[in-house]
Amino acid sequence: MDSAEDTRRETNGQIPALASRFLTPDQQSLVETVRSLSQERFAPMAAQYDADSTFPTENYRDLHEAGLLGLTIPEKYGGLGVDDLTYALCVGEIARGCSATALTFNMHSTILTFIDELGTEEQKQFYFKEVAENGKLVASITSEPDSSFRDKYVIRTSFTPTDGGFHVEGLKHFCSLGDSADYYFLTGMLEGTSTAKEGLLSALVPRAGSGIKVERRWNAMGMRGTVSHTIRYDTLVKTSQIVGPPGGFLTVDLSRFSLGYAATYLGIAETSFDFIVEYAKSRSLSSSSGAMSEGAVTQSAIAEMGTSIRAAKLLLCETAVVRETDDTEAVTLATTQAKYLCAEVGVRVTEQAMRLAGGRGILKDMPLERWHRDALAGPVMPPSNERCLETIGKIYCGLQAANFEFR
Repeated sequence: MDSAEDTRRETNGQIPALASRFLTPDQQSLVETVRSLSQERFAPMAAQYDADSTFPTENYRDLHEAGLLGLTIPEKYGGLGVDDLTYALCVGEIARGCSATALTFNMHSTILTFIDELGTEEQKQFYFKEVAENGKLVASITSEPDSSFRDKYVIRTSFTPTDGGFHVEGLKHFCSLGDSADYYFLTGMLEGTSTAKEGLLSALVPRAGSGIKVERRWNAMGMRGTVSHTIRYDTLVKTSQIVGPPGGFLTVDLSRFSLGYAATYLGIAETSFDFIVEYAKSRSLSSSSGAMSEGAVTQSAIAEMGTSIRAAKLLLCETAVVRETDDTEAVTLATTQAKYLCAEVGVRVTEQAMRLAGGRGILKDMPLERWHRDALAGPVMPPSNERCLETIGKIYCGLQAANFEFR
């Protein structure tokens, strides 16, 4: 039987027994490295990035120096080429230190997998070197103000053919990494086409190019450090910067986004849980001589939080393993369930932790309110939790289902 100390360590962020069975010693060591970096370097600065709504540039500098920016880049191109389980656990550890770093890192890392799926050999060699060796960052730029992933997505950004490439014009919002990215993975429609299958184009647009303007700066209640500005693009894109054929973006594995989102919001829940457990153990109640943790109400709340986190962590780990198979429907179901549950657990646990702390929980000198604000972004990130439930229900009913649909 596991000792009480072993159980305590597991609930405080150690690799679950289920996950460790699928990890090699080197993979476990990598997760431990990320954990140390996150706790020692990211956590102390997280509140400042939130207060100032500034991008965690220093965190990315640390990630680059540690050789982690290319976590999803194949080894033959200078990256680490990690499996999905190792990736999810690493993102979760980053989130325990800084939510905004984890969320933007997932976007950066997922786009690298798209380059691997769609890019030419020349593009892979160039962009992967830019990231792994030169520390460059890549942003995912897809969302538009007048469209929603809750329904069939309509893209209004246009790619108009011109000499040597395309003139790209459009407005994108929720551009995470904002003006701190070095390259924007931009999607739009080829002029003259009417469906995504025949005309959806993707390009890697350098930030240094002309015609890229921040239209509205990010000022949100949570995830403030993601600096997800609204950006207008009115720029020229070379043919060599187009990634994949028309409609190619429809073939990439978009569920990697959801895996990282799930890991991020579960990581927020975990760090909130760790905090409130230690708070309850160290705080004495004026009405008794015992610690807050000795009260039945406290124990009940902590039990509920710990159980929901454990269930979500098991689902996340199972999802990562399922993703290594070729069963598309099973992957969609597991990934969608993980995104839904981890986002809900993130909101619920951070709220419960604040309630348990009482009035102090809403004060800025405690991190609970910041973690709760960050967690609130989870259920509305695409696919929104309402869309997740729709997809899950359709699969169980034997119907055709997809989290993302383009016109």
